Amino acid sequence: MGVEGESEAAMPDRHDIAVQRNGFNAQEAAFRLGIKVDAAVVYDFVSYWSVADRAVLIQADLSGHVRNEVVAHSVAHIEMAESPELAAALDGERWRGRIEMQVHDVVAHRLIPVQNLRDALEIGSNLPDVAAILGVTEFLLGWRLQHLKNEEFAVIPVHLLNRLGWLPGMATEYPYRCLWPTGSSGEMLRQMAPGRHR
Repeated sequence: MGVEGESEAAMPDRHDIAVQRNGFNAQEAAFRLGIKVDAAVVYDFVSYWSVADRAVLIQADLSGHVRNEVVAHSVAHIEMAESPELAAALDGERWRGRIEMQVHDVVAHRLIPVQNLRDALEIGSNLPDVAAILGVTEFLLGWRLQHLKNEEFAVIPVHLLNRLGWLPGMATEYPYRCLWPTGSSGEMLRQMAPGRHR
């Protein structure tokens, strides 16, 4: 929401705000990999990656921070596209959930560097506020907190974590649903449940 009387055109783009907060511009990362990103008004998926076209199609009405996160998730999948782990998962020899966990780790570290996390914890005292400060979903923040490395605990004072009143395993709405292709299809479909992003 802008200042009263401020035109919509004068307001900063929500995507730019999200990128400024977390420092990772997923759309630029996709561009560097030669991946086209386009938006469309669709109802049956939120993000679709086409291997053949090297393109990601995303839902046009996503808020800025969710759009950045969706594209970052797609980029991480694309970077893993040629990996033996992904090939094994596509062939049913490896648990697909494990690949999703690896993707979440990549995205969480890119969008929430430890110093940014510490700064946000200094300002916010609950999960929704800290997520808003960082420009990420509550799910991604919860994932990042659950998977802090020992050396990262040395950067973040424990009292900042304690005052969140949050513990790993506490319910945060899971905003991603990836639909996996068969090994021979060459297509990857990614879906996020609509209306559940924060």
